[in-house]
Amino acid sequence: MRALLVASLAGIVACSSASPDPLTISTTSGIVHGGVNSSMPDVKQFLGIPFAQPPVDSLRWLPPQRLDTPDSVINGTEYPPSCIQITTWDDTSVFSVIPETLILNGVSEDCLTLSVWAPKTADAGSKLPVLIWIYGGSFVAGGTDTPAWHAGQWVQRSQEHIVVSIQYRLNIFGWPGAEGLEDQNLGFLDQRAGIEWVQENIAAFGGDPDNMVLWGQSAGGGSVDVQNFAYPDDPIVNGFISDSGSVFLTVETRSEGYTNFSSVARHFNCTAGSAAATLDCMRQVPAAAIESVLEVESSLTFYPWIDDKVVFNNYTERYVQGRVSNKPAIFGSNANEGASLITLPEPATAAPDEATVAAITQRFQCAAPYSTQLRGRLGLQTYNYQYRGNFSNVSPLWWMGAYHCSELPLLFGTSGDFRGADTPFETEVSRRMQQLWLAFVKSPACGLAAHGWQDASSGLVQVFANGTAVTDAPVAADLVYADCAGYYSNYLA
Repeated sequence: MRALLVASLAGIVACSSASPDPLTISTTSGIVHGGVNSSMPDVKQFLGIPFAQPPVDSLRWLPPQRLDTPDSVINGTEYPPSCIQITTWDDTSVFSVIPETLILNGVSEDCLTLSVWAPKTADAGSKLPVLIWIYGGSFVAGGTDTPAWHAGQWVQRSQEHIVVSIQYRLNIFGWPGAEGLEDQNLGFLDQRAGIEWVQENIAAFGGDPDNMVLWGQSAGGGSVDVQNFAYPDDPIVNGFISDSGSVFLTVETRSEGYTNFSSVARHFNCTAGSAAATLDCMRQVPAAAIESVLEVESSLTFYPWIDDKVVFNNYTERYVQGRVSNKPAIFGSNANEGASLITLPEPATAAPDEATVAAITQRFQCAAPYSTQLRGRLGLQTYNYQYRGNFSNVSPLWWMGAYHCSELPLLFGTSGDFRGADTPFETEVSRRMQQLWLAFVKSPACGLAAHGWQDASSGLVQVFANGTAVTDAPVAADLVYADCAGYYSNYLA
């Protein structure tokens, strides 16, 4: 199994020192040996900890299975491979000019791992607040080892919180839409299993299992909102942060029927029997071969499946019925979301099609006020923001501005790592955003008010990097959500 060292090493570790090793943590998955990055000497990192059994062979396309191997030894000093996905990006993608937003360390079907960053001084009695990160990637891409959102630098600076990044299955492996399966939303079930693992084990790393917040961006932001609805009576966490994501974006990617899975199965002559026989046959096919078909057949998409167990058909109705947790939440967007989600102009320095960028941007921006409106009817504490930063070391092309995911390097503290140091203003914005996100993690109910960020019921939205690091803007007066009226009207009661 991945990351397991020989049993003899366990004996050496057990006898090597009479005092506890701060880089050795006992968990339900095994004894984890972490490390310290020399560039972040005050941070312990425990990378690639398995939180479920490998979802391979007979476990492919089944919900995550509990891993209970406390005597195993886990090497937590290297970044894990991401869940299997298409990794070839051509020069037509905007992300080709911001490669630090792409995964680095390869892929594997055996990928249900999480990683933990904690202050070096943290121990089992520290009870630090915990921020659980769910990455984005349109439900088909992403992983922990994405350089722009490595969490160590934020923890190095704050020394006040722990960050955990959870990996989950993607594409056909996470949302198969296959006849004969009881559960189709395996990626969301992976996320939940990871959250449960954190609740059970984070105290050993110095975290407080009773003080955790779930945070995600894009598909990760939508995942956070999905979790809020899927487990309203037992959310585990105390708050939710959805950057550029919500359930209203997630249900837009709905797919019907089993045709896409069947199309893939036909490539491998796996359709000549019952649904169960098709699944048995497909479980024999190498994961890389399945992914190769998806790379060629780009029209075959696999997204969250409306099953009315984990993903629901009518989220407006769920809101009206109050079938969502009562925990505080943050919803926000960026001013130029669409700039990174278009085909790269030719040449790249040419102006993109403004109408296309605006249409994509509107789709992301308008989900926030509609989620807020419906939460307001229930009296749920909700905070809104918009990010408008335009920094050349994050946005290297003149027209990119505050593109989709451009706020993340400032939050993770990595913005100065790839194309030059931060400007003084950029540093100010970064530190203010980190301060506010951390205030919410420490106290979702009260933390932001103490810093002047008012609940959305005030009619105000927090705007970042618009001439000043942060300012309040009236939603009606400021064109934060321009032209959103009626955009999601089909979801509103």
